[in-house]
Amino acid sequence: MGRNLYYTIPQYLEKALDNHKKVASWRRIDHPQNDDDFIYLIERTDGLSDIILHASDEYSYSLTDYFQNPDKIKEGSFILVARPEAKYDNSIVEIATNDMISIGKFSALMGALYIDEHWNYIPK
Repeated sequence: MGRNLYYTIPQYLEKALDNHKKVASWRRIDHPQNDDDFIYLIERTDGLSDIILHASDEYSYSLTDYFQNPDKIKEGSFILVARPEAKYDNSIVEIATNDMISIGKFSALMGALYIDEHWNYIPK
């Protein structure tokens, strides 16, 4: 895991967060010198809970990656499998849901931002 995302991916994500109806504000909470990950705090509107977002740079997000998440990832977080060509195993989704953590691609994040218990959101 790390900061091995093409520079346009965080730019695209940040612009989408700026324009999302349910996002009041967002900020990076990773430390540029000490953290190896892209981690955001997303504050939402209408009384929805905040979300800590981890933008993963993995090509194939595995169960091992899930259990080696940064310490900031906890109940109520969202793991974004950020590379468009990346994939993840659906068995991880069940484990993450039990931990009250969401995992998915960009479109899943955009939909989940509308829902308080986003870990129960199933994209159509």
